[in-house]
Amino acid sequence: MADMSTQLHEGMEVHTSDGSKLGKIAQVWFGASVGSITPGTEESCFEVHRGFLGRETLYIPCSAVANVTNNTVTLNVDASAAGEMPSWHRKPAWISQD
Repeated sequence: MADMSTQLHEGMEVHTSDGSKLGKIAQVWFGASVGSITPGTEESCFEVHRGFLGRETLYIPCSAVANVTNNTVTLNVDASAAGEMPSWHRKPAWISQD
């Protein structure tokens, strides 16, 4: 799969594969993740604010992106699976904790 991270930008809507809206991209992070699927490879991610007033923050790896069109990102997981991704609820250690 081609790297779609370069197409992502702040303000894009993020939807699951079954059409549920998760939220909007607040920031895109480029870097190497210790917890990436293939150790030693770059695993960029993007920060999504979701829920009432955007109080929940998710850090979604770019490898979860199925499609990017216009101002919408579609993930390769459904809403149920997205809610059960514990690693998405933690800011990756390689991102500055400022």
